[in-house]
Amino acid sequence: MIGHCRVLEIGDSLGSDLGWGLARELAATPALKLVQHDKSASGLVASWFYNWPVHLKTMLAQDHPDLVIVCVGGDDEQGLTVNGHAYGFNAPQWRTRYTALIRQIDTMITGAGSYVLWVGLPIMAPTSYSEGVAVLNSLYRSVALTVPGATYLPSWDLFANAQDQYQSAAPVNHVQSILRSPDGIHLSYVGENVFATFVAHEIAAIYHVHLEPSAPASITN
Repeated sequence: MIGHCRVLEIGDSLGSDLGWGLARELAATPALKLVQHDKSASGLVASWFYNWPVHLKTMLAQDHPDLVIVCVGGDDEQGLTVNGHAYGFNAPQWRTRYTALIRQIDTMITGAGSYVLWVGLPIMAPTSYSEGVAVLNSLYRSVALTVPGATYLPSWDLFANAQDQYQSAAPVNHVQSILRSPDGIHLSYVGENVFATFVAHEIAAIYHVHLEPSAPASITN
């Protein structure tokens, strides 16, 4: 896969957090070209705001990526309309439709000859919001298991403590550091680097490539 590898990273504002970290961590990997296309406040539900399948089709045609990293969903805990009927978040009809939207993204990417690495969302501080994120992650995982060329990468445990609880800070490279933004959702600068280091290592393991993060940042509990 890597001789010269093009990686497309897409997502919402949480995708941006990951993408910025990856841009820093992979800057010294000359054989890898990272292209970032994130849209804050976007998601799979609000296609009226930003239609990911439409934009993704253009991105795939223009960028010809070998790997597409997807990190989206932070704004998807909202109702959607199916055949003129409105359904609330996590209703059975909602789950069916949202699952179809995930599959559409995955199959668009694999159909273009690219691999998909769908990065799950991290644990969040607001309890009810975090519970919704767990629902979304379960759907991303279930679809990836059925689409050849797609892999689901969970990030929940990366930002949770030993009791599976949200933590806003932790030792990073043996220095106590803030991981998350004050909103309890987004990542700090250090948190972005931790996220990116984790994803870079997983890319190397999953796709059997050699990646050297520029300034690896790891939680050292």
